[in-house]
Amino acid sequence: MNISQGLLPFQLIEDNAKIMMTSFAGIPLVMEAFRALGLRASIQKHLPLLQRPGKYEEADYVESFVSVFCAGGDCADDFELLRGDEGLGELGLRIPSAEAARWFLNAFHEEEGLEGRLEHKGFIPDETALLQGLAGVNRDLVRKAVRQEAPWRATIDLDSTLIESHKREAYMTYLGEKGYHPVVAYWAEQDLVVADEFRDGNVPATMALLPVLQEAISALPPTVRLVRFRSDSAAYVHELLDWCRREIPGRPRIEFAISAEMSERLKAAIEALAEEDWNPLRKVTDQGWAVGRKEWAEVEFVPSQSSRKKEMKPDRYLAIRIRPAQGELFPEGQPYHYFAVATNMWSWEGEKLLRWQRERCGTVEKVHDILKNDLAGGVFPSKRFFANATWWRLNLLAYNVLAVMKRKALPVAWWPVRLKALRFHLLCIAGRVIEHGRRVYLKIAKHHPSFLLYQQAREKLLIFSSA
Repeated sequence: MNISQGLLPFQLIEDNAKIMMTSFAGIPLVMEAFRALGLRASIQKHLPLLQRPGKYEEADYVESFVSVFCAGGDCADDFELLRGDEGLGELGLRIPSAEAARWFLNAFHEEEGLEGRLEHKGFIPDETALLQGLAGVNRDLVRKAVRQEAPWRATIDLDSTLIESHKREAYMTYLGEKGYHPVVAYWAEQDLVVADEFRDGNVPATMALLPVLQEAISALPPTVRLVRFRSDSAAYVHELLDWCRREIPGRPRIEFAISAEMSERLKAAIEALAEEDWNPLRKVTDQGWAVGRKEWAEVEFVPSQSSRKKEMKPDRYLAIRIRPAQGELFPEGQPYHYFAVATNMWSWEGEKLLRWQRERCGTVEKVHDILKNDLAGGVFPSKRFFANATWWRLNLLAYNVLAVMKRKALPVAWWPVRLKALRFHLLCIAGRVIEHGRRVYLKIAKHHPSFLLYQQAREKLLIFSSA
């Protein structure tokens, strides 16, 4: 027996007693949310091509990736920590080795179709069949998560994010560093990622966003009849806007509010507005409404290259101007800085619409932050493009499972809690695993503050799974 002495008044010794412990007693709760969503059956349906002889099924791999990400792991080697936790195995988790996890990622990769990455700047390859299957799993998750609610409206926020990577195979981004540039479509009311597309760093933000939006809308349940779409100016593309304007049988009606590109013609139209046309763009504070340095106005504007058909109602443009603080000029020598929003929502009051459109900064950008910093989406494990795309999509799946777990199993006060706090309070707590009378028990310390929360969450997930 080795005795280790440190600065604090205790000695560290190895425990040889036959007691099975786990340091991740809350991770099985995430896996119960995973299974309550029916994801094991969905994985077997959408990923039949993997079928590798061995003791692990496709669902075991996906479940293990979600477990590792939720526990705080951010590389394939972290599989070994959970794999070595005997308590998790006894509680029903089947964790493969790090080598097997790498094999799983590489199984999604195909070199065929990637030639265009070398030939064209901003090339988006077609996804492999397995990667499309993983998207199908996420679609099933979304449908199951909201089936009881039958929502009729969905707010979709679309945005891309840059992820720095020093891999030799990564391409240069517009910020002058190598990395990747994935796109995410987010359902704001349900806190769910409904679609994504993994892209190289040199793909422009405005490139081919319409297919991602179409994929997002197709993932929504059939009860949704109205989609409200928000985005920055990357989506100010006439092909996308024209598709949103049209009434298409079988598709929800789309109302959009998109930041407009500030062309010289649009800027001139804004500057021509009379002073009395401008209204204060107020903000909410602890003391109530406050008037800041921002103002808004309606502006009549028709783009010169608009794809809007003659029979369609013209778009509405709302202008924003920001007055400089303390009277100094902006760097370009102008007394105001201008922004604009293009929308087909004529019934909303302008100030309300502008505030709503800018709320997307606290939704989809929050998702990017969690994916890259709380989960493992900020570090890619492979030189292979589609293996990294799979890693990214598995992180999105983990985000959605956690979102469903919080909304279906935890009190409302826990819904906005970040994963860091969730790990501290619930996921990474110690538990003792015992077998008695052919049953397995997970024992958590008496009076632990999260015990009752854990117990009630399990009961709610059991009810949700059978609904």
